[in-house]
Amino acid sequence: MVNHPISVLLVSSESELRRHLYDVLEEVGQFQLKGCATGREAMEKLSSHPIQILYADMRLEDSSAVTLSEEVQRKYPDITILIGAVKGTARDVISAMQAGASEFILDPFESELVREVFQKAARDIAEGSQPVLTRNDKTFITQDGVLLRTLEIARKVAPSAASILITGESGTGKELLAAFIHAHSQRNSEPYVAINCAALPEQLAESELFGHEKGAFTGAISRKIGKFESAGKGTLVLDEITEMTLPLQAKLLRALQEREIVRVGSNRPISVEARVIAISNRMMKEAVASGNIREDLYYRLNVIPLTIPPLRERKNDIPLLAETFLKRFSDQNGKKMDRISEGAMELLIHQDWPGNVRELENTIERGVLIGGGETLLPDDLILDIGPKEMAATVSPEAGMTVREMEKQLITNTLQSVNDNRTHAAKMLGISIRTLRNKLNEYKEEIEKTK
Repeated sequence: MVNHPISVLLVSSESELRRHLYDVLEEVGQFQLKGCATGREAMEKLSSHPIQILYADMRLEDSSAVTLSEEVQRKYPDITILIGAVKGTARDVISAMQAGASEFILDPFESELVREVFQKAARDIAEGSQPVLTRNDKTFITQDGVLLRTLEIARKVAPSAASILITGESGTGKELLAAFIHAHSQRNSEPYVAINCAALPEQLAESELFGHEKGAFTGAISRKIGKFESAGKGTLVLDEITEMTLPLQAKLLRALQEREIVRVGSNRPISVEARVIAISNRMMKEAVASGNIREDLYYRLNVIPLTIPPLRERKNDIPLLAETFLKRFSDQNGKKMDRISEGAMELLIHQDWPGNVRELENTIERGVLIGGGETLLPDDLILDIGPKEMAATVSPEAGMTVREMEKQLITNTLQSVNDNRTHAAKMLGISIRTLRNKLNEYKEEIEKTK
């Protein structure tokens, strides 16, 4: 609980909403509240009153919350900005985050949600943490509750020296989470060193990790500092940890336990202070059971376990991510494409995305390059249809004609996608026009038999 009051400015052109927010936050008892109706009034109040949290309704009489946020960020970068809308779109959320908002309240009339968001902002201020999920130009774009909780845990444990184990499917953003932890730690001014264990030649793996002395082996013409030492007091990221050989795992375990290493060809221990983050796209307990990971090393690494959910389990993030990638690749390629059609978005949402965020990013980039005009269309998307999304199969019967089989295949496919013709055409490998013509033919045949 925050001991001192947090100053809050509520900006909304709707007096009913301002009163509602006042009532909800007054019950909490930890906020000093002020309010106004326009962006101009808000800037005047900020110039004369110290404000810690600014809430702005998405649409104001004289401007928008995005415009106001951008101005506040320039003049008062330490203010925590919250934006809300009774009817918010995916584009609204993205615009708000890009303007500097730390949270977007999709329904500011929902009292429990309002309390939760403002109390979280107050805790972040009290703890001195900035609720910005970025490192350099990389950003977590999410509104998924599970992933947001994972990021909150990551932020809280970042200042510690504890080892962290990050798991998740390929393409979910495990490396980004490791960088996020480093950026929010007290080591953020120290080196950030990442090494892919699967890419290490077995005979050179120990040297890469721990270094070697001159003459330690054939070709060792000079001393080499390994990744552990190079990381100094910073962060050492071990990607694909399950691909590390068992002998090297034993030496890594000793390094973690004793906080010291020995270079190849030497017997002199060297103290190390780097914090270790291990990454795996496999279930670690299964890797232990199969003998690919030492059990004692697993428990040493698994002090803080963090898992990133796959994209198919956070479908509500797909519009946010897709819109973000669309803007990025449109800008990079000098295109004017600034929206995704309803049909294209529906296709994206219904994909399973085995390659997760990375696959979605590649798909949008291809779509921008292939498409023309201002809208990304279904025909601009090249989607990999997985086994679950393959067209419904047809069981041929003796005497069934090819045309009857075709009709059954199309009918079954449409049923499997709830009559989404765009999606069905993609799955069948035909154009929308061909599908439409086929359906018209079937309709005519049925009417003739009546």
